[in-house]
Amino acid sequence: MPFCPNCRAEYKLGFTHCPDCDADLVETLPEETRDIEGTALVELASFPMVSEAEMIQELLEGNDIRTVLRGEVDSIGATSGAAPTTLLVEEKELQRAREIYEAFFAGEETEDETLPAEPPLGDIQ
Repeated sequence: MPFCPNCRAEYKLGFTHCPDCDADLVETLPEETRDIEGTALVELASFPMVSEAEMIQELLEGNDIRTVLRGEVDSIGATSGAAPTTLLVEEKELQRAREIYEAFFAGEETEDETLPAEPPLGDIQ
């Protein structure tokens, strides 16, 4: 399937040009690079387990907030040494990231997070 290298849209076979970006389509997309160099990063939170940090990282990135994890982990996913895993965000996104982070732990629904519908309590057999 061909792809647009700019907007990353996928097209059916036979298409050669992206009508949205006015770009020639390619067979495979290049790896997406994230230029964070030169961006001011600040700590959002620290975690004793890398899995916890990755869960919050996924939530934030699902809400279009770029993140970086810093820290070392051992073979079972616990942080190694005295330093915990730290989740960094761009300074300009810190306030929004905090709101999403705090809403998650307060049990509130965020922009990207949707909760499954509760089944009706009627006829349980």
